[in-house]
Amino acid sequence: MKGSLRLLTLSLIGVCLAAISAVSWHSVEEIHYLKTFYPRTFTVEEAFYATMVEWFKVALISFPLILIVVVGFLLLRRYDREAE
Repeated sequence: MKGSLRLLTLSLIGVCLAAISAVSWHSVEEIHYLKTFYPRTFTVEEAFYATMVEWFKVALISFPLILIVVVGFLLLRRYDREAE
């Protein structure tokens, strides 16, 4: 039973980290798309604001996933202590 819980926890952590990576990659690609879509009118200031919007979106989506990862690591730590 503990082995399957450990595997499930590790899988959940992996899925959360993959989702965070995918969201981050999408945000980077969106910034690059905006740069190519508005090449002459996209100023440094506008790029900064677009980056801040993307950062906020990534933070908003990633926060619950990071909490799941932290709880998962705490559970793994608890499983290891119980195994001793």
